[in-house]
Amino acid sequence: MRIVILMGSPRKQDSLNVCKEIELRLGTKNMTYDYIFLKDYKIQDCRGCGLCFKKSEKLCPCRDDLDIIRKKLLEADGIIIATPVYAYQVPAPLKRIIDRMAFLFHRQELVGKPTLIMVTSDGGGHKQVGKYMKMTISGWACNLIGTISIISPMYFENRKDNFALVYNEGYHKKTYLKIEKLTNKFKEAIKSQVRKAPSYYDIFMFNCLRTKTFTSKADHDYWNDKKWLNSYYFYDVKINPLKKLFGVILRLIIDFVGKKLKSKMSCN
Repeated sequence: MRIVILMGSPRKQDSLNVCKEIELRLGTKNMTYDYIFLKDYKIQDCRGCGLCFKKSEKLCPCRDDLDIIRKKLLEADGIIIATPVYAYQVPAPLKRIIDRMAFLFHRQELVGKPTLIMVTSDGGGHKQVGKYMKMTISGWACNLIGTISIISPMYFENRKDNFALVYNEGYHKKTYLKIEKLTNKFKEAIKSQVRKAPSYYDIFMFNCLRTKTFTSKADHDYWNDKKWLNSYYFYDVKINPLKKLFGVILRLIIDFVGKKLKSKMSCN
């Protein structure tokens, strides 16, 4: 099994240390680890031309290392995305990747891929970054196992930095147990290859993402080929009746709005 770790931090410190803890728990038997340190790759800024949305990501004018990273993610059995908090957001190298792969919100390629999010901070911002990454991973249609949020000064012992927050044994133990729990869940999802039933959030995202098919022929053709246009989710899985009803109501609303929007665009 191949685990790809997308390292958003330009430094090899807290985020890397936690990933190494996760790696230790996952073990080395039938497991290989591919660390992608984004700072070592040449990734240009998105130019906002919209060609990837309207036609194809193959028409992107940027020529850099993005396809190398994309290929690694596609071939992975499991993904870990590790990021520190920079100004209540992810660092520029990771944001650049998300911007450049925005077509994955339109034409999902990583459907059902088990994914862990790991966020470190020196104090605040981890909740905001966690929510942003959850939206991103759900938009890519990955199987989000969970988010590990760590306030580094409270978790790592013998820190030399002068922080207001300091090591807390209780916090360390609680976070350690969460890492262990989510790592085991991540490992089981990779081994079993069983796709989870979508949550209400997943169903909401699925229907919101389907709106793109009304304004983009590329998206419509892709979703049509995947047989997603009239489905309840990205893949066949048992969904309880209430969630199914929730999805049907959303689809009716979105279809109504989408058809009006498409009609208006045609008139223009």
